[in-house]
Amino acid sequence: MFILLVTVALPVNADNCTLRVAVAASFRPALERVLPEFERRHACAVQISSGSSGLLYQQIAHRAPFDLFLSADRERPELLEKQGGALANTRQTYALGLLALWHLKSESNIEQLLQIWLGKIVLADPEVAPFGSAARQVLQSLGLWEEKQAQLARAHNAGQAYLILDSGNAQLGFVAASQVLAAGRDHFWLLPQHLYNPIEQQLVIPTQSRRPKKAQSLADYLRSAEVQLQLHRLGYGVLTAQYRGSGL
Repeated sequence: MFILLVTVALPVNADNCTLRVAVAASFRPALERVLPEFERRHACAVQISSGSSGLLYQQIAHRAPFDLFLSADRERPELLEKQGGALANTRQTYALGLLALWHLKSESNIEQLLQIWLGKIVLADPEVAPFGSAARQVLQSLGLWEEKQAQLARAHNAGQAYLILDSGNAQLGFVAASQVLAAGRDHFWLLPQHLYNPIEQQLVIPTQSRRPKKAQSLADYLRSAEVQLQLHRLGYGVLTAQYRGSGL
């Protein structure tokens, strides 16, 4: 069963070209911001299916008809590559995710806030969502993971975690920095990056892709200097030289 299919408006002369892209929920807002220029340049429409990286990986591993997979981690693209589910030499890093803590009130000490907080703490499912895994690492780094178990409210993915917080159904939680910036929110803190492993977001072209060359064009576009500058403004880390090569 496929998740949340969103068809972006067709550009002029794109009738005969459609790319099917599976994208991690946290990256969807940024992707939608940069896609129109790609569609215009390449006269190719892009259909987006978004969800947790883990669930999208499972769909692709079962031969779901996607042309490009934009994961929020490197683990799933690596698995596809090892299992023969990805075209050779297509795995690349396209973004570095940043984890943020959402809270409506101003607090100066994030660690103390997490320690004394008695309400729900929202996070994406650590087992399938990279930002959830990063949130778990933060709580583990602070020695709070076991202590806070009863308070944790697990969302399916980073997108759902954000919606729970934005709707007011919870007041504290972990989200992707890009999500709150895209929504124009300012009540969040970027968490110190030493508290969690780098959220290296990688892409790969599945073996079942019907348009591998066009998929590679989109991959190259996302890694271009102009798009990387936009992504930095949207809450992503700087893609340094160590990630600018093949990403392998």
